[in-house]
Amino acid sequence: MALSRRALLSGANETHFASLVVHCRPEALAAATEAISAMPNIDVPASDDNAKLVVMLEMRDESELLGGITAIEAVPGVVSATLVFHQVEDLEDAS
Repeated sequence: MALSRRALLSGANETHFASLVVHCRPEALAAATEAISAMPNIDVPASDDNAKLVVMLEMRDESELLGGITAIEAVPGVVSATLVFHQVEDLEDAS
């Protein structure tokens, strides 16, 4: 994965963690879950009977995170994707 221009200029080494609640059309739930689960650095740890998914993302920068959210929103059958949590970890501080 390429670093963002901002990360290259600042020398930052970050990881972005985010969670979404994704609401799907009920008849498209299985296909949408499969499509989202197949995306890199994205996991679907939970779903419910109301066609809602919990989706976790782990990305290197904001651009990659926004690209992941945009890709999820474009999946056929997805009605909405709402950001619930976002955390940035500085990998230099972790060592």
